[in-house]
Amino acid sequence: MPWTELDNNPDTVDIVAAGDLYQRHDNGRIFRYTGPPFTGWEELDNNPDTDDIAAGGTELYQRHDNGRIFRYTGPPFTGWEELDNNPATDDIVAESTELYQRHDNGRIFRYTGPPFTGWEERDNNPATVQLVVEGTALYQRHDNGRIFRYTGPPFTGWEELDNNPATVQIVAGGGQLYQRHDNGRIFRYTGPPFTGWEELDNNPATDDIVVEGTALYQRHDNGRIFGYTGPPFTGWEELDNNPATVQIVAGGGQLYQRHGDGRVWRFHP
Repeated sequence: MPWTELDNNPDTVDIVAAGDLYQRHDNGRIFRYTGPPFTGWEELDNNPDTDDIAAGGTELYQRHDNGRIFRYTGPPFTGWEELDNNPATDDIVAESTELYQRHDNGRIFRYTGPPFTGWEERDNNPATVQLVVEGTALYQRHDNGRIFRYTGPPFTGWEELDNNPATVQIVAGGGQLYQRHDNGRIFRYTGPPFTGWEELDNNPATDDIVVEGTALYQRHDNGRIFGYTGPPFTGWEELDNNPATVQIVAGGGQLYQRHGDGRVWRFHP
């Protein structure tokens, strides 16, 4: 069987993966998977204010509903270092050693340290609704579909790559940038800006895309999961078709799915 079940807790509302796999419960509890399935989950925190978790490389972060940001240093429960406490913080994004926060007014900050004061502002556009980080590369998506890549310096150093109002998601991995449209079309950026986008698929059922290294996956609104093998349109291998699937994540060379009832699965090629 290509999928191994790792847990089945109905409280699980989110999973994230980097070097390790983590799950977050609706009551704020955070667990790291150490194996074996079901019993091998180490609890790292249990704060009911936790609204989000993000992982990059070996680092794990949590964001509270009041904007506080913490980095896990260990041991469990007590080993969380507070990095910021801005109530405007709406999202955190981590990749490798990079950590960013996005405010509800579109401001973007990169963490350089130390805590609280060590945040470098990169942009302040109120249209910004999504950040994507890959290595040291930073991208932003606006609510009208515009996509920008950061080239520096802050504020003025943003190169526009596309401006399609149908764009609802961007992801990056393996040195590649992808976008998904609200009608399911998937594009890979090959350059130059605006015209250099190669279409890979156009299925209106596509609800999400994730990338891990050079591997690209899509999830349909009926739970079907596909991995891209190429060429465009025809080169998609179906990996699962469970209508209970509501989330896929990839990290550490692995692909995972979460069902609406909290069940978590790992894919074995």
